[in-house]
Amino acid sequence: MVDEKRAIKSISFRRVLNSHVEFTNEFIVELVDGSVGLGAAPQGETISIYEDKRTIDGAGIIEKINTDGVVGRELTQAELDGYLDGKIPEFGRNNAYALSLAFFNAANTADTYRAFFGCGEERLEPPALCMNILNGGWHAYTNPVLSDFHEYILVAKNNNIEEMIADHARVQSEVRKRLKDKEKVYVSGNPVNRFETEDNREVIEFLLGVVSDLGIENKYDMWIDASGGDLYRDGVYTLEITDKKARSRDEFLKYWLDIIEQFHLGFLEDPFQEQDYDNWREVTSNGMGCRIIGDNFYSSDAARIEEGAAKKHSHGVLLKPNQAGTVTAIIDAVRSAQKNDQIAVTSHRSISTESTFLSLLTCMMGVKYIKIGPLYTDYSSVVRLNEIIRLTEE
Repeated sequence: MVDEKRAIKSISFRRVLNSHVEFTNEFIVELVDGSVGLGAAPQGETISIYEDKRTIDGAGIIEKINTDGVVGRELTQAELDGYLDGKIPEFGRNNAYALSLAFFNAANTADTYRAFFGCGEERLEPPALCMNILNGGWHAYTNPVLSDFHEYILVAKNNNIEEMIADHARVQSEVRKRLKDKEKVYVSGNPVNRFETEDNREVIEFLLGVVSDLGIENKYDMWIDASGGDLYRDGVYTLEITDKKARSRDEFLKYWLDIIEQFHLGFLEDPFQEQDYDNWREVTSNGMGCRIIGDNFYSSDAARIEEGAAKKHSHGVLLKPNQAGTVTAIIDAVRSAQKNDQIAVTSHRSISTESTFLSLLTCMMGVKYIKIGPLYTDYSSVVRLNEIIRLTEE
């Protein structure tokens, strides 16, 4: 890894729109050599207990950075990120990441990416796509279904981009056709499609039926993003959208083990609350081949990933740059996952910007999977996918 020192000439900011048409800070970093970089952070709708919420406005952040003598001093990316990491409680994690990204974009170009990541000259491989198909929970927009769980995803078993996109189009077309005549009910003001009974199993059966009828069942595994922390209150898990039943921790473990066995589930993300460690260990050890993935559980923190791997809390890690807080921290998190034999999966956020850093991180670090939003309605995922195509072409 080559991390050269650079001196910042100035930092400014503007307010730009994210994918939810909300204003967010975009920082502009100008270096002494005239290079300019922009950085704006994505956000999540459901966030972990580790993601801080306290922020100050952009002008206050820049004033503090100037007061601390950061501007004008030669810094590597790691040195700047070390400073920003210490300021996360004050600046907020998203603002810290946006500043880190702006510096990275100012200091690096296509000619220096490989050197920065310590990547050789070999051809970069595209990741396999984890394709969001159905959406439930309290924020269901694309192919919305009545379900307690946020995402129902198809995970490709190969990394042929053209083949995956062709299958994605066929699945989306069939799903839309079959949902068109379903009864519509409202969840958080959003119309969603209801099946015969209020049971999450019906959603699984629906998607597996589509995949089977299209003859591609051997090409994809199913992944459920449960966001278990959102279901946990006062020591019990409650499926408030479907059966309204409160389940003890033991009962909810059995709930998941039954689903894994019945449907041969391939991946399960955040099945439990972030600190329900016993259940994480139990489902990971007894999951019958289902790969348990920690998202909010780790919140892209290298130390938590290392500890979780040592204690066998999971099989894999979802990695989100703004959760980590800086460019250096997300690189450390990816390395921690890879070093500890955890399946590494990079991921978009539900409230996005047009940044393609996630594509760069994925390809340069050889991450095997990337989670993408529903392509027909999430154009930011199309932008990131196009960048993957460019980075991995021969």
